Amino acid sequence: MGKFILQHVPFEKPGILEQLNAKIIKMYEGDHSLPKAADVELMIVLGGPMGVNDNYDWLIAEKELIGEVIALHKPVLGICLGAQLIAQVLGADVYPNENGKEVGFKEIKRQVNAYSFLPTELKVLHWHGDTFDLPDKAIRLYSSDACYNQAFIYQEKVIGLQFHMETTTATLKGLVEADSEYIDGNVFGYSEKEILNAQIPAQNEQVLLKMVDYIIK
Repeated sequence: MGKFILQHVPFEKPGILEQLNAKIIKMYEGDHSLPKAADVELMIVLGGPMGVNDNYDWLIAEKELIGEVIALHKPVLGICLGAQLIAQVLGADVYPNENGKEVGFKEIKRQVNAYSFLPTELKVLHWHGDTFDLPDKAIRLYSSDACYNQAFIYQEKVIGLQFHMETTTATLKGLVEADSEYIDGNVFGYSEKEILNAQIPAQNEQVLLKMVDYIIK
């Protein structure tokens, strides 16, 4: 049994989640190997620039693993692409957000009375253009003005987040440097400089780790 983090590209790193001491599986390296679902204690699926329907053999295998882990009622946390993969595995549609792409720090608001450890509002880093329908039997946790389904929880064991609370100053710098072209045309109107100079709320780390604690309890 072990904790595993699936990383899709070099510039979308675990950030604060490194403190979980999980094994990081670099999906972009050809010699990676996925764990068996039965051996997973916790699985975290990070973001990436690819889409859920891209025809990569490794992505097909990854979705199969996500489905198997969920079926065993093991805890899974998906971030950005990871959340979209979970949503699709659970039967929901994933598609481009009609309001455009969210890039930069912006507020999200809680949509449920339960889960008292979740603040009513958070300011988080967005870096996505796709969204998803809420999976059947999932509970919507957060929304934003530009994206209705920002976060959900499924069967108390699976959480999907469209946004990035794992971000540190270092990982933000790496993301912006590697993917700066994606900033153009974002719905917030933010510049590269504004995103880099943004203050990362300390609260984000605390809330993200509480989410992890909740699904592994």
